[in-house]
Amino acid sequence: MTRVSRVLLLVVWLAFIVYALFFAPGADGGEDPWLRSLLRLQSDEPSLLAVFTLLGLFPLTFACMLLRHDDRKVPAWPFVLLSFALGVFALLPYYILTSATHAGSHDLRLPEKLRRTAESSVTHAVLFVLTLSVMVWGLALGDLGVYAEAFRTSHFVHVMTIDFGLLTLLSVYAIYTGSRRRSLPQAMALLGLIPILGLLIYVWMTRMDESVSPYVPSETRMKNRRRAKSG
Repeated sequence: MTRVSRVLLLVVWLAFIVYALFFAPGADGGEDPWLRSLLRLQSDEPSLLAVFTLLGLFPLTFACMLLRHDDRKVPAWPFVLLSFALGVFALLPYYILTSATHAGSHDLRLPEKLRRTAESSVTHAVLFVLTLSVMVWGLALGDLGVYAEAFRTSHFVHVMTIDFGLLTLLSVYAIYTGSRRRSLPQAMALLGLIPILGLLIYVWMTRMDESVSPYVPSETRMKNRRRAKSG
């Protein structure tokens, strides 16, 4: 990642924080007409509930991508964990602090079972089906007019909608940088424009791609060193 990329991500992150805190329209706190029902998963509007649910599936998808080889100097798991509550607010700092071209230099931090779960095709398939089901349900039964009104009148809905959009754009960036490392077509980044599903497809396609990934487990690095010495 170039310095320019880091600066741009930092600007986006700070701008979203300032906008969410001081400029986002709509009632907030106890006066927000949608906050309580969404937090309780009791909203009568499917489109709102669908987006809120997808914001829970987005961090799971990023977890599948980042936790399978979490061996960088800056650990990914705290940012992934915080993203379940803070969304892109938590994930952007990770991409700002890490370099896309720098290989892992630490032992893998997470237990092997958790890593295998993160890169399992079964996990990816379950997330894919859940995401697709929620999307279809929200689009088929939701009322875009109600969503638009909530976007104008609810601070929470306004911010969560922008959060969803930024997570989608971050998916494009994550796929783009990952494709460059793996010498894959950089046009694959367009997959990220399909919220969650595109990122899941990329994660599934690269789940066993340790040979060209900079995130090579320490065991593999040791085997390669032994082979080099013996050769």
